[in-house]
Amino acid sequence: MRLSEKVLKQRFDKFNQKYFNGELSEPKFVKTGSRWTAGMFNCDVYVATYDDGSRHMSMLKDIKIMLSKYLIKNSRILDNILLHEMIHYYGYQMDKDIKGSHGRFFKRMANKINKDGYNVQTYYRED
Repeated sequence: MRLSEKVLKQRFDKFNQKYFNGELSEPKFVKTGSRWTAGMFNCDVYVATYDDGSRHMSMLKDIKIMLSKYLIKNSRILDNILLHEMIHYYGYQMDKDIKGSHGRFFKRMANKINKDGYNVQTYYRED
């Protein structure tokens, strides 16, 4: 499958409106040659530390969603991988999952999305 910028932006916008309340700004899409990792979310996180020692994510910069041109073979895989990375992005943005884990926040979002027929998993497994 050819990962064109137009297709990636259209799918991102559609999912952003439907599942993330339109709150995600468009990231930079990077097509990789990885044969091991289908997708990855990456950004620079600026964290504010308060006098009481508590920390709070204050800003995201250089936001990227990286997608493997080798492992994403069709639109179904693209949708599942893109949604997976968008959940990580949303977790960072909402300050719910600053570590990018596949914990409760991620699983709750994935289960909600999967009710619409998607197959967002914690780790990529070829369908």
